[in-house]
Amino acid sequence: MVYDSHKRRSDGKEYRGISRNQICIGIAYDGSNVYCCLLGHGKPSQKSVYNGFKAHVVPGSTLIHDREKAHKKLIQELGLESIEYDSKQLKGLPDSENPLEPINRRCYELQRLMRRHPGFSRDDLPGYLDLFSYIHNPPQDKYEKVENLIKRILENPNSLKYRD
Repeated sequence: MVYDSHKRRSDGKEYRGISRNQICIGIAYDGSNVYCCLLGHGKPSQKSVYNGFKAHVVPGSTLIHDREKAHKKLIQELGLESIEYDSKQLKGLPDSENPLEPINRRCYELQRLMRRHPGFSRDDLPGYLDLFSYIHNPPQDKYEKVENLIKRILENPNSLKYRD
């Protein structure tokens, strides 16, 4: 979750829990590729999760998750095999034994990125999510990744003026 600072209660205090003062970000990880998307403000809904991930999840594949009810429509519509874990029961387990550790690690790394750049405009959040995904997706060789990025920039037919 990312806080959206302009949304506060009338008395100036922040809302409690996962509420409308937080921007919800969905993260998917298949063991090699990371995908991030904005799901809206507050707790994710079945519709927002489905719309955010439907184009990026292969129908019939397996979804390993934390019993979040918002995954229900995605599972039903795409015919996914669902493997659920109760996150309360996994609390306290060493990372090597936690089946949700791979996705938890990606969430932690995204939180670190957001905390290192606290002054960014929330309007730029999709760009930060793209950057995070680019950094964490293959190839793992940093030089190859930079080479690919430079090639994509040079092949881009659009020009950006200094004042834009």
